[in-house]
Amino acid sequence: MEEYDPNSRYYDAGGIETLEIIKAKLGPHAFKAYLLGNIIKYSCRLKWKGEALRDAEKLSWYSMWLHESMKEEEER
Repeated sequence: MEEYDPNSRYYDAGGIETLEIIKAKLGPHAFKAYLLGNIIKYSCRLKWKGEALRDAEKLSWYSMWLHESMKEEEER
């Protein structure tokens, strides 16, 4: 099972880049779209992939990160 390290914001899933690197590459608006796309992906496949618990966990993480990203933007 993949591990989540809250200090580095990294999935240990075979080379997936940290969210901080993805955020830097995409910029703020594209990063929010990336997070939203993952939220949609994991919510749509909950019933179909056979890994509903893991997908629900990822859905929760991406939702939290989107919320944090939107809060950061409000504070600026």
